[in-house]
Amino acid sequence: MEKSEFLKILILTVRRCVKNRYKYHRLDKSRLGEAEVRNVMAKILEEKKTYYGIEVSTRERFQKQVKQTTRRALIDLAIYDGPDAELPSIIVEFKRSQPVLYNIIKDFKKMMAEPNNIKGACFFHILPQSEGAKQGKASMGRISRARNEIIKKYNEAHKEAKVRRCVDKWFILFILDGSKDEYYYVEKESICCLDGLGTGEWNVLKSRQRKDEF
Repeated sequence: MEKSEFLKILILTVRRCVKNRYKYHRLDKSRLGEAEVRNVMAKILEEKKTYYGIEVSTRERFQKQVKQTTRRALIDLAIYDGPDAELPSIIVEFKRSQPVLYNIIKDFKKMMAEPNNIKGACFFHILPQSEGAKQGKASMGRISRARNEIIKKYNEAHKEAKVRRCVDKWFILFILDGSKDEYYYVEKESICCLDGLGTGEWNVLKSRQRKDEF
C-alpha cells in the first residue's frame, strides 16, 4: 500500500469515528479510545480486501524497562501487501489523550528499529471530546493547549528514542480532535530524521458522504 492510499484510509477512519457511519457500531466521541478507532480502521481494511494484523510481534527484540532481559514487542496494527507477505508494509500505533512520554518513546523505538521491508510507520493519536465540547461550551484555549502539548510531546519522544540502528521508512503523525471534529497530520520522508512535527495543518472533517472515496 502506498502512502497516499494509506492517508485516505486515515481520513476515512476519523470520518467514520466522528460521523457515526455504522448502523450498529455505536461510538461515543467523549470516550473514543485506541481499541474503538483500531476496530473502525480494521473494518475499512476488510472492505478494501486489504490484509492486516492486530497485536503483531516485532522482528526486533527490545530490553524491558526493569529487568535486564529482551523480548519482542507488539505492534497495534500492521498492514500487509498480500497474504504471503512475511513483513508488513505499514505499521500503526494508536495513542489517546496525553500519554506519558515513555510510552511514546518505546513505540518510536519499535518503529525505528523494524526492518527496511516496512515502507512506513504512523502514530494515530486521539484527543477525545471534552465535557465542555460535549455540552456545546468548548474552550478554544484549552483545545489549543492540548493540541500543542501533544505535538510537543511527540517531538520530545523522538529526540529521546535511541536505537542501535535506525532503519529508514516514511512517517506520519495523525491526530483526531473529537472536540472540534478536526484532524491534523504531518508527513515526513524519514523517521530517522524528523525536523519538527508542528508543520502540519488542521483540517475540518467533511460532512457525512453518501459514498466513501478511496
